[in-house]
Amino acid sequence: MGLLGKAIAIQNLNITDSGAAASGGFHSLIVNFHRKNPLFHGIIFSGASPDIEVMIEGHGVTCGNLPGGACLVLLPGGLDRELFAHLLSHSCGLAILSQFSADSVSSAFEALRTY
Repeated sequence: MGLLGKAIAIQNLNITDSGAAASGGFHSLIVNFHRKNPLFHGIIFSGASPDIEVMIEGHGVTCGNLPGGACLVLLPGGLDRELFAHLLSHSCGLAILSQFSADSVSSAFEALRTY
């Protein structure tokens, strides 16, 4: 990825994060994602990376920052969670803290309560 692509990804990540923070943070991120994807997966990484935003583009995947500096990536239920976790972890150099599957907003929040 070129420098221009990274700059665009960082700008998009900043816009996404500021919009999510203004509308209720990661809570609204999960609620909105669940509306489009009744069954979904989540992966929590040890930090944020602008490379994640670029790598997930076009797959119906979204990400946002959790309080405490972790990064949450949400995948539609039809995608392979293990494969995405492995690829993103190795490509971005971030440790995987946790993974979960959810069919409701409440089960996602239950999985995220420690974060």
